[in-house]
Order: sequence, then C-alpha cells, then structure tokens
Amino acid sequence: MPQYHLLVCNQHNRIKYPKSFDLPDIETARDAARRVAKVFMEVVPYWNDLSPNQQDEFRVEIVDEASERLLTVPFKEPGEALPAPEEGGPHHDRRGDESE
Repeated sequence: MPQYHLLVCNQHNRIKYPKSFDLPDIETARDAARRVAKVFMEVVPYWNDLSPNQQDEFRVEIVDEASERLLTVPFKEPGEALPAPEEGGPHHDRRGDESE
C-alpha cells in the first residue's frame, strides 16, 4: 500500500503533517487532505480573522515516499464561499407582510 505525506502550505510556509498515511490510492489521500484542512480551519484560532484571499492561499500538498508532489488540495474548493457575516441582525422575509 502506498505511503502518503501531507504538507499544510501557504505562500510563506510548508509544514509537514506529523503522521504519514498508508492508503490504497490517491483519492483516499485526497479525502485525508480534505479532513486535515477542515480540522485546521476549525482549530486555528485566527482562521476567521484572515481575509478570504489569505484563506485561499492555504492548501494541502500530497507527496509520495520520494517527496514527489502528487496532488494539491485547496482548503476551500473553487467557488466555495464562506458564510457572510450577518449585517444588522437576522434576515426577516417581509413577503406577505400587509403592513407595508
């Protein structure tokens, strides 16, 4: 079974995930990379303080035992938007309001 290593990267750093993975194929490695990215976004305290452009710079690289890059997995898939901050409280749907 192939062994894969994951590296969390942005434009400034490339940090090897402390564990390597024996996985059957690259698709399974991609799933592992997506899980690492999801956990990273959940546990890093400053993640939500980063601008969308800064968040877009983060990715997980999947490399093989020879350190050859096989695949790059963005933290966010293209077109995936972060929830917009609420402006002025919760949205109220006024359709059907007769008082207008």
